[in-house]
Amino acid sequence: MSETVDRDTFDKMWAAAEADTAKRAAALPTEQDAIAAMFQAYLRLKELGWNDPIYCPKDGSSFDVIEAASSGIHKCHYQGEWPTGSWWVESDGDLWPSRPTLYRVTEAELAKREQLRAVFRATLNNPTPTSETDQLGGVGV
Repeated sequence: MSETVDRDTFDKMWAAAEADTAKRAAALPTEQDAIAAMFQAYLRLKELGWNDPIYCPKDGSSFDVIEAASSGIHKCHYQGEWPTGSWWVESDGDLWPSRPTLYRVTEAELAKREQLRAVFRATLNNPTPTSETDQLGGVGV
């Protein structure tokens, strides 16, 4: 449902939008400045546990994603066979096609990584293969 606003309210909204544009232009005056800021944000998000979406779970389970043109974190899942499947954002009981910029590593993935690290450390301390390293395909050797 659209709502009409009076001229004074519109002028204030327009002035606020123009001020936001001017603030961004002052902070990031060139294309290269904007690209550098985007790259720093990308690096920081990776440090905070986000990763490239090509590494997301492909088993239909949900995970968090962010998209370049959005300021939110959205629930998403990958549907189909890699690499011909699609990402779908789950919102308000509906699905929306997505092209995520980054996805957040899930707790299950973190647990699996820790298990692999433990096997790797054990293998470093005892290079003789064990049934655990055999089960993980020799990971850590």
